Amino acid sequence: MHDYNRGIWLMILTTFIFASQDTITKHLAQNMSILQFVGVRFLVFLAFALWWTTRKRPLREVLRVRRPGLQILRGGLLIGEILVFSYAIRWLGVGEMQSLFLAYPLLVTALSPWVLGEAVGWRRWVAIGVGFIGTLIIVSPGSASFSGYSLIAVLCAVMFAAYNLLTRMVGRTDSAESSLLYTGIMGALVSVPFLPAVWEPIPWPDSGLLAVLCCTGVVSHYLMIQALKLTPAVILQPFNYLVLPWAIVLGYLFFDEIIPLYKWFGIALVAGAGLFVALRQRQLKGL
Repeated sequence: MHDYNRGIWLMILTTFIFASQDTITKHLAQNMSILQFVGVRFLVFLAFALWWTTRKRPLREVLRVRRPGLQILRGGLLIGEILVFSYAIRWLGVGEMQSLFLAYPLLVTALSPWVLGEAVGWRRWVAIGVGFIGTLIIVSPGSASFSGYSLIAVLCAVMFAAYNLLTRMVGRTDSAESSLLYTGIMGALVSVPFLPAVWEPIPWPDSGLLAVLCCTGVVSHYLMIQALKLTPAVILQPFNYLVLPWAIVLGYLFFDEIIPLYKWFGIALVAGAGLFVALRQRQLKGL
């Protein structure tokens, strides 16, 4: 099997794990403090990051970066986004949450000319506009079904887009290992100090789910690292959208979530626009 295909299959598996994590997160957010399970999750993630990044280089070298301020900011953005995401998904369906969250690649593309100095052609601008229209349809401001939690989901997409842009900025000067470690450090620094104040006994079923969430968090990052080693990111990007159908199916199976018919049109616009942008970027790179 060609290495590119191996990377694609790893990414497909990763999207299923991401959707499964969202499903577990929704359950845990309804039964315990968000800071509690997020803090535990980042403790495990930090342990993984320390092991992974120091296999070939000493810790002091991994910590040495050209832009420490940006590394701290991007790590803070990610932990903030995870906390906000965990809060919003408590009230929104798993599929609806992902349909709004997946607007983030469009935001990354829209902001890249100003943040990264990358050119964006008129075709992608049209796709971005179509995707934002789809987001408005899903949110449905002013309608009877409007929920403020939908705006929180959009905020998550904005925060994750900013995190992605900063990751690409520091990627020009710092190694991927350094970025991974700073992510783990910032996540632990922000969430772990709250654990003594919010800690409550965890029932055995939820303890098992929390363990699964921590393990899948490590496994998904490991699989993504391996996928990116085998296959260029521009080829893998369209497959990120597979998390949406996984999320819709899991939301239905575990929470009986049914997305209203009119929102399907908005979901189609967001997903279609995102796929077009991803495929267009691949075309421009000649892959």
